[in-house]
Amino acid sequence: MGPVAALVLAFIAISLFIKFAREKVEFFLHSNFKYHVLDALASYIHYGTDIGVDAALQLDYPTQEVFQRRMEGQKYLASKLGDSSTSNGASSSAAEGEKSKSRGYQLASSLVDCRFILAKVCMPLLRELEFPNEKRNFITGVFNNKKNGNDAEAKSGGGGGMLHVRNEDGVSRPYVGNDAVYTFGIDSFYAPIQEEVSRRMTLKNDESKLRFCPIAMNGEIEKNVELIKRLTGLDKVRYSLSGSEAVDGALKDIKASCNNKPLVVRFKSAYHGHVSGVSFVDCPNHVFLPECSQESIDFIERYHYRIAAVIVNPMQHFTGINKPSPPGEKVTHSSRIRSSVPRNEYARWLHSLQEKCTYCTKYLSKIALVMDDIYFAFRTPELLSSNYFVHPDTKAPLKPDVIILGKALAAGYPLSAIVGREGFLNSYDKKFLLQVNKTVGTFAAWHGGIVASNVFLEALEGRGCADGKPILKISAKDQLTSLVQKCDAFTDSLNAEFAKAEVPVRIRNFSNTFSIDFLNKSLYNSRYPQYLLAEGIFLGNYSTGKFNLNADTTKNDFKELEAKFVAAATKMQRDGYFEPMKSGAKFKFLVTLMSRLAKNYAKLYYDQIMADKHIDIEVSHNHPVNKFGHFWSSVGMILFAYPLLFWYGEPLKGCAWFFMTHVVRQSGHFFYEHQDRDIEKLKFGHKDASKKEAVAFLSCAALIYKYREQLSSFASKYIDPSFFHLSIDQYVLVIALFTVVPHFVEIIYQFGFLRGMSWALKIITDPFTDLLDFYTHVIIHPRWFLDFKEHRATYRLDIKTKKVVKVE
Repeated sequence: MGPVAALVLAFIAISLFIKFAREKVEFFLHSNFKYHVLDALASYIHYGTDIGVDAALQLDYPTQEVFQRRMEGQKYLASKLGDSSTSNGASSSAAEGEKSKSRGYQLASSLVDCRFILAKVCMPLLRELEFPNEKRNFITGVFNNKKNGNDAEAKSGGGGGMLHVRNEDGVSRPYVGNDAVYTFGIDSFYAPIQEEVSRRMTLKNDESKLRFCPIAMNGEIEKNVELIKRLTGLDKVRYSLSGSEAVDGALKDIKASCNNKPLVVRFKSAYHGHVSGVSFVDCPNHVFLPECSQESIDFIERYHYRIAAVIVNPMQHFTGINKPSPPGEKVTHSSRIRSSVPRNEYARWLHSLQEKCTYCTKYLSKIALVMDDIYFAFRTPELLSSNYFVHPDTKAPLKPDVIILGKALAAGYPLSAIVGREGFLNSYDKKFLLQVNKTVGTFAAWHGGIVASNVFLEALEGRGCADGKPILKISAKDQLTSLVQKCDAFTDSLNAEFAKAEVPVRIRNFSNTFSIDFLNKSLYNSRYPQYLLAEGIFLGNYSTGKFNLNADTTKNDFKELEAKFVAAATKMQRDGYFEPMKSGAKFKFLVTLMSRLAKNYAKLYYDQIMADKHIDIEVSHNHPVNKFGHFWSSVGMILFAYPLLFWYGEPLKGCAWFFMTHVVRQSGHFFYEHQDRDIEKLKFGHKDASKKEAVAFLSCAALIYKYREQLSSFASKYIDPSFFHLSIDQYVLVIALFTVVPHFVEIIYQFGFLRGMSWALKIITDPFTDLLDFYTHVIIHPRWFLDFKEHRATYRLDIKTKKVVKVE
């Protein structure tokens, strides 16, 4: 190869390296870096031993007066939320008996999903201030509060009275819940919808038997596709069961349709579900950009050749751009003050984003603009975000390439849909034989969901009955208009009452979705939901940060809620939980917290090492001769091997002593220990296989030393001879180290660096702990030296009784 070719190839290689490196760095900087760090730390941040309620109430170093108020508040909450418990929430024997009879407690013990239990109300550091919610969270009935029903309000939709739940304790509570699906009123909307769905789904109706032929085209799907296409103005439909699945399926389809470009652009803190490739924490090939930023729009064009999709959650305009969506109190450790982006400003940004994606698709490479309307849709009279965020100047609707619908799409039945423009969903050359559909699901396009969706969408269009007449007495858009007006009025009125009471709490809303803000930088803001619970409000699992009310809520209901919300805030302020943390106290708190977490993990680390030692002794150190050998070999290591190696710097003598004492240790295993080879697998670290490898390595090392001159002469032809100039001390030390280093590397590879280090510490400290474990076998009866094991035999160890039985 001539110099010209070499120069060109070098230039190509260097240029490609620089380009790839620059891309990787920029993509990494725009990754979900904060959450990668949190994910990496998740296995190390441990709460440790409970510190007690008194200490938990003083994390921010309050004055004695504030602390006493908090103690009174704790007693108040315990009286309202406890269950025959002490003021700390610790269960008494009477409470334990009560639990055994409770359906809520019994069911909670079998459920893994903590959302059903409402187990986590406060932020994690306040976990000792939680109260048991199992009994209060077991619902025996749901009903409208008819006494607050309002016929006048019912004329505009809803007005049937706020939903209440009856709990296992027999108490009815207003439902300030997590229902993101049922926006309309029951009698005004869902009752007639359900009646029509039931009529169409009864098995007396022959068409309902289509459910027994899933994943096939039929008339109901045909109707649903047309309804969805009319609603969205798009061309293609794919079905899923849940919203998270729909997002996952949409991104897979889009990537396949965009030449398998790897990247998806999403915006900081926006939520798009909890499935592989979409989840908030683990998002490979997702780039997180700031919302409402020209820099982000420029980024999309700059890397168009890598980006397949740009996905937007339009609820961010309400949550606050680049801010996490509630439930937020679970991580709120200070104030939380959010503000919605003005509608016109956010609309202008979305249209700029659309124009950039359209430009790239037309002139550069295909990029899909995806609107994740799973939460947003069917909450306003405009129904979809594309109609809600019209261009401020031209009034043109947004024209995304893909819209994702879920939650309310089938009036509460499980169904979601991905709707796209021609060329963006699963659109690729099918002659590429290895590119196959990667999105499947047994219940995708489940017949019951399709039928319910047809009734729902027909109702939105003003139809729905079998004879084609409107199924609703009041149009859906009119009902939504009334709902938005009532919710806006509630927010204004409640905030005015908060201000009048001089409490540092406010609420915000978008249609029937509400979020709680805290104005003071208090560590204890997350206790506010507990005070709401104490006022007799039923909170759904994420109502600690966000709640939804449906159209049945009347003005009288809103007034009652106002009183409860203000009373809760007033009592919480009385009890000192809104007191802001001072800057000096915050620094002290953070230092103390980091110190405590470090100590907690150090203890876990120490406990792990000691657990490894304990298991090691339990499963493979049961024979008296083995214990005898371990004790005396430990004495030799401590008195001779370790001082020579680490104090006097004589590796040859130290390794000789180490070798001799180790032979004594291992001879107990080899000749006497009746090993149960299955139970021995519980050990962490050296097992029979790795010990045999170490013996083989020592044998090879001896042969290498014997023939060192011949091997050195041969190797010096290819390697600098000075490389082999090791003293006898250095050679022996290298050999000794390499009896354990390969296994150390293997442990690090399989279990991580810290686990490898814990094993190394265990090995180094074994002689010292063996003295404590085996001092009872300083002297043993000579007969035990004749109790050799049979190497071909199979032994079984009873780990509890320590009896070993030969089975064959």
